[in-house]
Parts: sequence; C-alpha cells; structure tokens
Amino acid sequence: MTADSTLPLDQWAEAQARTSAEKMALAVSATSLVMHRRGFGHTIRPVRGSVLAAIGSSLSEEEPDYFFHWLRDSAAIMDAALVLVRNGIDAEVWRRRFAEFVAFSLDLRQIGGPRFLREVDFRTLTAPEMQQFLRTDAEIAAIEGERVQSEVRYNADGSLDFLRWCRPQHDGPAARALAVLRFWQADAIEADAQGGAAELIRLDLDYTVNHAFMPCYDIWEEESAHHYYTCLMQFAALQKGAQWAQARGEDDFTATLEAAAATMPDKLDRFWSPEKGIYLSRIMPAGQTTMKPLDFAAILGVLHAGLESGPHSVADEGVRRTLNHLEDLFAAEYALNREAGAGLALGRYTGDLYFSGGAYFFCTLGAAEFYYKLALAEGDADLIAKGDAILGMARRSIPASGEISEQFDQTTGEQTSAKSLTWSYAAFITAWDARRKAVTAEDR
Repeated sequence: MTADSTLPLDQWAEAQARTSAEKMALAVSATSLVMHRRGFGHTIRPVRGSVLAAIGSSLSEEEPDYFFHWLRDSAAIMDAALVLVRNGIDAEVWRRRFAEFVAFSLDLRQIGGPRFLREVDFRTLTAPEMQQFLRTDAEIAAIEGERVQSEVRYNADGSLDFLRWCRPQHDGPAARALAVLRFWQADAIEADAQGGAAELIRLDLDYTVNHAFMPCYDIWEEESAHHYYTCLMQFAALQKGAQWAQARGEDDFTATLEAAAATMPDKLDRFWSPEKGIYLSRIMPAGQTTMKPLDFAAILGVLHAGLESGPHSVADEGVRRTLNHLEDLFAAEYALNREAGAGLALGRYTGDLYFSGGAYFFCTLGAAEFYYKLALAEGDADLIAKGDAILGMARRSIPASGEISEQFDQTTGEQTSAKSLTWSYAAFITAWDARRKAVTAEDR
C-alpha cells in the first residue's frame, strides 16, 4: 500500500476529496469511452448525462463488468456532485453535468421492449456460450411505461440492458427523486434545466407512490423481499416530495404524496427486532429465511435517505445499535481489524462471497460519515475521533494515486473487485463533507 502517510488526516482528506471529484467526473458523460462487450457483439458508447458505475471494467474474472448506468449509483454520484457544488469545487461544471443527467434520465423513458425486439438482433450477435445470460423475449416485451423505471440499470448509450439481472428494484426512482429534490432545494439547477428536473421529480415520485413497500430485490441484487433500505428511501422521497409539491401549490399531488408517506412509518417499524436489537435489513416472504438480517445496507439507507432527526436518522438509538452490531461483527471477522492500533474496516454482511468478500470502501466510508453526522448533531468530539479512526483505516488502502476500488481485502488491505468504483469516490466526498462540517462546528 502506497498511501501518503506524511500528511495530517484533515489535509490528506482535503486532497483526496479533490482527487475523488476528478476521478468521479471521468464516469459522468464519458463520451470518449467505448466498451466492446465481448461475446455479445455489443459496443457501447456512453452519451451525455450517463453515469458509469465503473470505467475500469475489463470483462475478466478479476473484475466485474460495471459499464452500466445504475439508477442507485447515479443518484449517489449526484448527491456527491451537490456537495462539490456547495463547496465551490468545479461548481458550474457539475451543475452542467447534473443538467445532462436530468436530460439523460428523461430520455430513458423512450426505451421500449417491443421495439427493441423488432429492431435489435441481439440473439444472433451473441455467442452460443453466452446465450444463457440473455433475457427472455417475454421479459423484454413487458418493458414499457413504468416498467422502464424498474429496470435498475441501463446501457450508458441509453439503450435497454438485455442481460439477465435481478429485477425489479424499487429504490432507484426514490433515490433519484431525492437527489434531484436536493439540487432543487439548494437552488443549484441551471435555469434551462429546471423544467426537466421538475418533470423527472414527478415521474419518480409517481413511481414511488405506486410501488411503496412492494417486495423487490435488495441493493446487493440478491434477494427478493421487503427491504429496510428501499422502504426508508421511499419514505424520505415521499416526504420531501410532498414538501416540494406543496411549495409549488400542487395541492392534489401534495395530498397523494402525504397519504403515501403516512403509511410508511409503521412499515419501517416492522424492521425493528427487539430480540436482535437491530433494524433487520429485510423481511423475507413467508417460509423463507435469510443469512443476512444484519446488513450494512441498513446504515446506507439512513445516510442516503438523510432524515434530519427522529426515527431512522443518525440520531435513532436503534440505528446506532445496528451499526454497533455491525462493528462487532467485522471486528471479529476481519483480520485487518485485529491489527494493533488499526481503525475499523466494514463490509456488507457475514458470509459475503462476492470477489474477496472483504471490506467495502463505501461501507467503511459510510460508517465514518455516520459518526461525523452524529457528532454534528450531538456536538460530541469523541464521535469525530471515532469517524477519523474508521477513515484512517480506509486511508491505509488508498494509494497515492487516489484510486478507490469497490472492496479492499479483509486480511491484506489490498484493493479488490471493480477498479475505480464511482460510488466509492462519491462516498469519500460525502464523508469528507460530513467531517468538515463536524470539525467546523466543534471549532466554534
């Protein structure tokens, strides 16, 4: 590991935040890149407004193919983009990129499964050994209208993803609505993009109303159930959306959103397990069980939903207890966490087998962000120190180049899985911003 150990943490974090912004920008409107998806006869040239989950995909067993525009990931990147705008880091450039993101998102409505089947001869172009990864004609034919928003991910050229995947996932439209609403609230949208932004907000809020607390796949795209992350994101979007609609004088839409939001607190409370002392990550269908009731997705939900106080915010004692259980889990499971003087690396859940099955940067950085936000809420400097210890662990696995992958090995600390993951850069930026706010408040 070649991380620069000479700078104090605050100076290193400042420099890494700017490096993360530069590297995150490479994945947004990446029109100069080309992906040849071998075995499928498919070439993708990203268009403006698309957000690649990772640009380093090599189509090898050592690295996953993330050359897609995910709703969830792209919303997280736009949340980080707003942090950059507010901090004056290439603010006008990011405002323009956001406007392109809005336009691209609206253009995705043009996707139609029946037309795709008529116009794209993807089965003939796909090699025989890769045919098993193609979606059925019946599944593709059903993609129209609202079904487009449940597609989860799209090719970065704005075309339909014809590969088998875990669908539907209902968190993406809620996450995107929240990201756009936050830009709106910050008055950070270019004048000529405001009409499109309003249209996109309404599109995603309509979807969220119609799919609130419906079962779907989780954010790891592994199990279909009711998920805490998804439910919380939907609640936050409906609540913030109702405030937006009311400010615009849209009384009927406000009432619809408020009515849907009012049903969510009771549903969210169902995830609390008094026996385990945690918020369960998911409620499985009757007769089914899961090996991951304790899952960092719950903490990510709290961070991404961004409720300012009360239940399901960083101030919720149940959320804090859930994070404490996760800390205990990974302190015991990861050899990296047993080194003398080490901070804490966190992953997704016990028994994770994806690539190294190790720590995730956006989980580790998310834990640091959680403590910084809690420190700001409670005025407790000890919580800043706790966040710093976790950030320090992530720092050990970030080289001087500033590149951040998806995972880092739980024993060696070496970066693994997708190289240069865009979400990892976004997670660093939001953690850095939370730290800056907490430290500034402490110094007053």
